[in-house]
Amino acid sequence: MTVDRRRVRSLLCALGAAIVGVGLVLAPAPSRADVSPTPVPTPSLSGPVVYDLAVLPSGRVVLGGDFTAIGSLARTDVGALLTNGQPDPGFAARTNGQVNAVVASEDGSRVFIGGTFTEVNGVPRQNIAALNATTGAVVQGWQADATGSSVSVKSLAVSGTRLYVGGRFDGIDGIHKEKLAAVDVSTGNVLHWSTWVNGAVHEVRVAPDGRTVWIGGAFTKIRGEARPYVGGIDAATGRPTAFVASNSPARVVSVTLSRDGQWLYAGNDHNRVLAYQPWLSDALRWQRAGSGNTQAMAASDTTLYLGGHFRTFGDGSSRPFFASVDRLTGALTSWNPLATAYNKGTWVLVIDGNRLHAGGGFTHFDGVRQRLYARFDGSP
Repeated sequence: MTVDRRRVRSLLCALGAAIVGVGLVLAPAPSRADVSPTPVPTPSLSGPVVYDLAVLPSGRVVLGGDFTAIGSLARTDVGALLTNGQPDPGFAARTNGQVNAVVASEDGSRVFIGGTFTEVNGVPRQNIAALNATTGAVVQGWQADATGSSVSVKSLAVSGTRLYVGGRFDGIDGIHKEKLAAVDVSTGNVLHWSTWVNGAVHEVRVAPDGRTVWIGGAFTKIRGEARPYVGGIDAATGRPTAFVASNSPARVVSVTLSRDGQWLYAGNDHNRVLAYQPWLSDALRWQRAGSGNTQAMAASDTTLYLGGHFRTFGDGSSRPFFASVDRLTGALTSWNPLATAYNKGTWVLVIDGNRLHAGGGFTHFDGVRQRLYARFDGSP
């Protein structure tokens, strides 16, 4: 029997409306709170920008971008922080080009980096590499070079034994594969995943259950089916999910999911943040606009944290480079770190426990110097 997935979602939508109509409360909504707007003092970085970061299970943080030092330690484009926020002297890695993406294996033993480089620690690696998470040494035998013209690995995501790679490339590990691929975490071998897109992939995120891979970028089709700039892909088959984002008129530069995987958030080139519930319908649930793109997002149970090169957000309120909204309604909160920045402001936000980590081109918060990396403690 063939199941019409759109009809199923329409029925779910109607059921949801009926539940709201009779006032049935399934669970109390958690009270919303924000982290402190004042970052914890940590050593500043020298250089233009941090593009991405990963928090390891140990609490150590690995940073990637375009920089030359973390505190007093010379570090070229990749480096690490200890759990107390101080530079990690034991993690020594360097690249000969910028690092756009950083992600850790689920056991925390390896860190994968992607970007526009040809060497890591002097070892030939084309735009993607695996590092020992403790020492920063290149993992020997793991090689999945991304090749082509104007190559750039933009985003990485790990789910179980799979490393998903998104960006602009024509091949991975010697196999023709454009813009999106799945690679074995242990071996670096390209995995069979029959999917393709017709434009660059800027962000890759995986649903908590590992079944759906969400991507955003400059594409309009996934496997020949219309999916404007954002879409979900079945992790097993490579086929696009039934969700077709409504009101998605411009390329997507950032994507994140709620912790339960039920909400999808996308930041686009029209300076807007779009919110969807893909399991329920294609309809846009809410949207908010800033004065510049939202390039980074992180969702807690109650709050969606935003970073970008905007200076005002929502109703025109001053929110330089950082903002937060109620993740269910998009209502702007009062949280405002008062950042000063360049290099398009904030590029990455990651929630880990009671900490919000941020990376970008910022330099000060409320007049206090804090360059390229910041950690906000509290109740995300």
